[in-house]
Amino acid sequence: MAPEDVIRNPGHVDGELAEFHAAADLVEHNCRVSYTHGLYKYDLIADREDELLRVQVKKARQDTDKSWKYSIPTGGYTNDEIDLFAGYAPGPNKVFYVPVTDTGKEFRVLDKTGENMNEHNRDLAKLIDDYTFERAFRKLRDE
Repeated sequence: MAPEDVIRNPGHVDGELAEFHAAADLVEHNCRVSYTHGLYKYDLIADREDELLRVQVKKARQDTDKSWKYSIPTGGYTNDEIDLFAGYAPGPNKVFYVPVTDTGKEFRVLDKTGENMNEHNRDLAKLIDDYTFERAFRKLRDE
């Protein structure tokens, strides 16, 4: 069969693209990145300041009713298996990070700015731009 005749699973392609975006973002944050081979709970290993982080990458799903809402499935993982989730939202082309200890079965973020929110709502909102690698890295170090 010719290579152009091979049909790849779109979910696998999306997952690979999310991993590449997350790896590039980690490199931009002064990490060295390694890829895993075989069956692991994590997709990438990020080395920052001689600290190794096990990163599970997920392509974020966009809400069908509210295009500014994104979520990643986070159930089935523990802090014995991974340290960090990296979510890739293709629409805004953004990567966000959350420690596994801050998640349940799903983690949701909003691709909005907080400028039009009152202070109470702003404090409760999980804005995608707030979930940076630096924030997650500091939180992991403090645990």
